[in-house]
Amino acid sequence: MALLALLVLPAVASGQPAAAGRVKVASGAASIVRGSQVVPAAVGAEVFESDVLRTGPDGRLSVMLADESRLALGPSSELALTRFAYAPQDQQLGLGVRLARGVLSYVSGLIARLAPDAVRLQTPTSIIGVRGTHVLVKADAP
Repeated sequence: MALLALLVLPAVASGQPAAAGRVKVASGAASIVRGSQVVPAAVGAEVFESDVLRTGPDGRLSVMLADESRLALGPSSELALTRFAYAPQDQQLGLGVRLARGVLSYVSGLIARLAPDAVRLQTPTSIIGVRGTHVLVKADAP
């Protein structure tokens, strides 16, 4: 138990938020924008709330979130993870994404099952409330 506390304590003490998910597939030009930093999206890379995911003309990117939701982007796409809260024990549930351009395939996870109204997919022209398990969205750049 003491070893577990020593492993968890540094992350808690640093105030670093927990990752919302991880990159499962990345091919071609794919990156994660975190603040002013742009890093290549690599399999296993952590994704956090407020990150922006981008793919180039040959890029594809798939992310598995902590609640088992899956986000997959096609070529020339940009998506912001605007909200991610997954703490069912505290009744903190929410997922918000904003697709600026490109193609998004979303497969719902536990947040959508536990609190369907807490999932929001936004495009430049619409807001989508998720009531099913799989959504495919295409947004053209304005």
